[in-house]
Amino acid sequence: MHLRNFGVLLNFSIVIYIELVYAQSHADVKKLYTDLFTDYTKEILPTADQSKPLVVGVTFFMASFNSFTEVEETISLTAVVNMNWTDPALMWNPTLYGNVNSITINPKDLWLAQLFLTNTVDSMNPIGDDTKFYPTIVYTGEVIYNHGGILKAKCPTDISKFPFDTQTCTLQLITWGFVQSNLLLSSNSDKARLDFFAAHSDWDLLEYTTIVKKEPSGYSMLNVKLTFKREPLYFTVMIILPTLLFSLLNPLVFVLPVESGERVSLSMTILLSYAIFLTLVSASIPASSNPMCVLLIAMIAIISISGVIVIGSIINAKYFYLENDENIGMVMKYFTKLWLRKKNKVVPIEDYKEPAIRGKDITEMLDFLFFYGTYISIIVIISVYFLYVLF
Repeated sequence: MHLRNFGVLLNFSIVIYIELVYAQSHADVKKLYTDLFTDYTKEILPTADQSKPLVVGVTFFMASFNSFTEVEETISLTAVVNMNWTDPALMWNPTLYGNVNSITINPKDLWLAQLFLTNTVDSMNPIGDDTKFYPTIVYTGEVIYNHGGILKAKCPTDISKFPFDTQTCTLQLITWGFVQSNLLLSSNSDKARLDFFAAHSDWDLLEYTTIVKKEPSGYSMLNVKLTFKREPLYFTVMIILPTLLFSLLNPLVFVLPVESGERVSLSMTILLSYAIFLTLVSASIPASSNPMCVLLIAMIAIISISGVIVIGSIINAKYFYLENDENIGMVMKYFTKLWLRKKNKVVPIEDYKEPAIRGKDITEMLDFLFFYGTYISIIVIISVYFLYVLF
């Protein structure tokens, strides 16, 4: 009995549903369209009281992050903007038109709010003007208009912490021609929507807030603040690790015996290799003077130390083969004596003799100073760089 009643109720529901669906005939929609737009004027702002501003709700959808160019300071992304407002001239009673609750029409017949990207790097055109987007009208008079495209905006960059940098860009959207007394933008959400967002392999999106501001110029502006962080793995492997290898390998020249005759050639080989490497990777490092990339400054400092190592190798080779102190300057003699005094064991003062200075003694002292001095300098440079970029 219960199953039979349920079947009757189900059949009755299906019949009602079919009648409601098929009641929305083409003739009803055509009649509705004719009634709505017979006396409609799309050139006039759609407000019943023209002394009050039209409130337009805005929702920003991020579709994809395309590219970020540090040198040109531009960002490219694909976005969709959802706008909604109430047009009192487009209200109707659904029961008079076969229960038609909404219709989608050609945009050429309707007044549409147009957004402009003020900090664009392309021509100043409305967003989505190159594509026809169809708006939807609800029987309450609400107009829902989704449009979008590729947005290219100017974005000040800070590459000082490359490749561990974080960039922040702000998209500035306004309705040119309509000041606040005519049209007010209202953000439907305090964040951009990511319903259709496709992530980028090199950048992570961290922040995507939206806020409407009243500008002193008299316009209502929607600001979309985007913060994204670079994925540093590629640049770490291809630039930072080889730089560390070169820098830590270079001072080992002073461990090599002078008698081998390979000190100068090895130091020159490392210097030239690092110079060629710096030339190759410079194309991957963003070129900017304000601010300048700290990694590039560190690499230049390291190559400068490499040049000092070459000079030190040549000087050491010069002094190594001296048999007497005739060609040794007074300053070099003084520091060499101090070195020998600290190096030699403590003896009674009556047995102390002034040590004879040989070229090998000077070379030994300079090897110690250059080896530890360059290593300390390199460690300081690397430590300062990582402390700067990571904190």
